[in-house]
Amino acid sequence: MNILLMGYYGQSNIGDDLFVKQLTTYFSTKDVVKNVFVICQDNYYEKVSDKVSFFSTSNLSKLKRAWLILRSDCIAWGGGTLNFSGKPKNYLRLQALSKVMGKRFCFLGVGIESIKSDSDKGIAQVFENADLLYVRDNYSYELASQTFKTSQSCCLGGDLAFLNLSLYDRFLKRDKSSNQLHNISFSGKHWWGDGRAEFYAKQLIPVIEQYNSVIHLLPAHVGDKRNDNKFHELLKKYLPENHCQLHSWKHPEEFIEILSQMDFHIGNRLHSLILADILGVPNIGIGEASSKIGNYVTKTGILTTERVAAFMEPLPLERIEKISQSYERPDEFILNESQTARECLEIIFRT
Repeated sequence: MNILLMGYYGQSNIGDDLFVKQLTTYFSTKDVVKNVFVICQDNYYEKVSDKVSFFSTSNLSKLKRAWLILRSDCIAWGGGTLNFSGKPKNYLRLQALSKVMGKRFCFLGVGIESIKSDSDKGIAQVFENADLLYVRDNYSYELASQTFKTSQSCCLGGDLAFLNLSLYDRFLKRDKSSNQLHNISFSGKHWWGDGRAEFYAKQLIPVIEQYNSVIHLLPAHVGDKRNDNKFHELLKKYLPENHCQLHSWKHPEEFIEILSQMDFHIGNRLHSLILADILGVPNIGIGEASSKIGNYVTKTGILTTERVAAFMEPLPLERIEKISQSYERPDEFILNESQTARECLEIIFRT
C-alpha cells in the first residue's frame, strides 16, 4: 500500500509538524505500507524511514501531483481544523479524481467548523465523499453524525499529537511542581494587535510581581509569513525587560523542551495546550467555550470551566493560582486519546 499525506504541512506550525512526525512514523512501521508520500509547502522534515518521501509544492507540477495520486492507494488529509470559506472546489476535484482512479480518500484526526446554512452544502459534500472521516473532538463528531451522510465512515478518536506518546517521554515532568509560578509560557497569534498585547500584559504583571516570574513568549507558529512572535514582540513592550524571554524553534522537539520547563502555560494555539497536558504543565486556553480550544478542554474533563477564558477576558492571579494548585495531568484521557487515534487509523487497512 502507498499512502499520500496532505495537510497544512511545511509551514512551521507546531501542531501540523507533529502530525507529520506522528503519521510518517506510524505508517512506516506497517509492513503493508510500502511508500508514504508527503506534500508540504517547505521540505525541512527529517525522514523517519526510507519509505517516506517529501514533495515541496513549489516543485510539484500538476503532472507530478497526478502521478503521486496514481501511485497511491489512499489519499489522506492528516490533522488540523478544516474551516472552509466558500465551496471547497479543490477538495471536490481531488476527491473526484481519486474516485475515478479507484483511490480511497480519508480525513484523519481533523476538527470541523460549524455548517451554518444550505449554502454550505458543498462543504458537507466534501466530508460525505470521504471513505473515512476520523474526527478529533465530540463537537465535530456530533456535527458529522447529525449533518453529514457519514454514518458508515465517521469515527471519533484522539488528536494525532497523542498517537505515539513515547515521543514525549524524555520531556515529561516527573514531579509535581511546588506551585511556584517562576516560569510561565504564553502562546498568542501573529495577527493579534497592540491593544491585545497591552491587555494580556496587564494580566501577567500581577503574577510577575507575586512570584518574580519570567514570561516565556513561545510561538506555536514560526516562519516568515505567520510568525506568532510578531505579536509577542508587541506584548514584550509592555512587560518588564528582565522578566520576559522571546523564544523560537526549528523542530517540534525544541518547542516541547521549552514548554516542559514551564510551571504554567497560557495559549490560544490548540496544540500548545495539548502539549502542555501531555507534559503535565498546568494551563489555560484563550478561546470561546464553543471553539476548538473549548471543545478540547471539555473533552479532557479537567477543570473544564477554569481552563477556558474568552478573548480579552481578565485572568486574575487567583484563577491562575487555583489552576496551578488543582491541576493534575489527565493520564487516563491522554492514554485514551492515543489508543483511539490508533484504532481510527487502523480502519485504513481494513478491506
